[in-house]
Amino acid sequence: MKLSLIHPFTPQAAGVLESSVATYHSQPHLKAMEFLAAESGHNLRMEYFTPKRTPYSFRFDSVNYVFHPVDFKWNGDHKKWKKQTSKKALKVYMENTPDVTIINMSGHSSSFSHELAKIIIENKRQYIAMLGGQHYSDTASNREYYRNANHILVHTQLQKKDMEEMEMFKGLDIRVFPLGVDCDVFKPSIHRNTSPKLLYVGRIVEWKRIHLVIEAVKMLKENGFPEATLKIIGPVFSEVYLRKLKKMISDNNLKHNIEIFSHKEHHELPLYFQEADLFTLPSDKETFGMVMIEAMACGTPVAGINCPGGPADVITHLENGLLSSPKKYSETILEYFKNENKMKEIAKNAREKALREYSIEATFKTLKNSVNFALSLNR
Repeated sequence: MKLSLIHPFTPQAAGVLESSVATYHSQPHLKAMEFLAAESGHNLRMEYFTPKRTPYSFRFDSVNYVFHPVDFKWNGDHKKWKKQTSKKALKVYMENTPDVTIINMSGHSSSFSHELAKIIIENKRQYIAMLGGQHYSDTASNREYYRNANHILVHTQLQKKDMEEMEMFKGLDIRVFPLGVDCDVFKPSIHRNTSPKLLYVGRIVEWKRIHLVIEAVKMLKENGFPEATLKIIGPVFSEVYLRKLKKMISDNNLKHNIEIFSHKEHHELPLYFQEADLFTLPSDKETFGMVMIEAMACGTPVAGINCPGGPADVITHLENGLLSSPKKYSETILEYFKNENKMKEIAKNAREKALREYSIEATFKTLKNSVNFALSLNR
């Protein structure tokens, strides 16, 4: 049996270095596929587009990684992940269609996803539509795409509930694919920080609103926590914004409080999560993010913005994390560090939430059931 999970975009378009994609991107999917390969012996592959001129592949543990050249377009659409396509990928699928294909795309879908789905159907195989985010495009082509899918996978119960109330998804088989983490790797460590340690991991770009965390460090420093620190880790997607952040750090005399690091490999992240007291997600445009679950698994609570489709799907304010508005973000973080007993309780609950609902075992079970169900209905 051949199973493929295709991401119809380049890793760069998703904010990931292509050279690190096997150790950084879609890690819950990869781990679950590794478990499936070990149990079943199936031929499994993860697919992406690449800006390189020729296709290439490599094997990572028990999973094959395949990269298809993205179609270059003079209008620049080849750089926009929602509009990327690959004729060479479509040709590969025409000649050798996997038994089951999981197409991992946003609710807007894409013309490539539609074309790929038609090829899969014509070759009497099955595809599963996996949806991230909380925004959807209600078009005739999207309705056909979702209607012809074996079933649909989403990442949270709230997303499923919202979709079931939409006309375009009425009557469709929607299932929750929890994005779990290896809780034996992402686990707490014993540490005693004398001053607050904050952490941000993600792209350095304007809409991530990292400046809100810098403002929080400034407030902590001015209100009884002069040694508060922040580590910012992630690839730079906006040099202009990075310069603004550095100027903000300098202007507020925070050079000794804040460090900025470039990209870190996924296996390096547990240490940073473990040593932090609070993980920060200051954007109000966040969808479900793995870094949030990885932090919680390490017993590090998350300070997120109370917006639908993101941290609010996972975090209960002052129970297993913090939820705030952009205006009150600094104030919420300050109040958190003023109550040491509450901090310990929230950290404990964060770990328990990850163990209970977001373990990699839950991810594997869902993948196995989805694949077996699709195989049973192969045309």
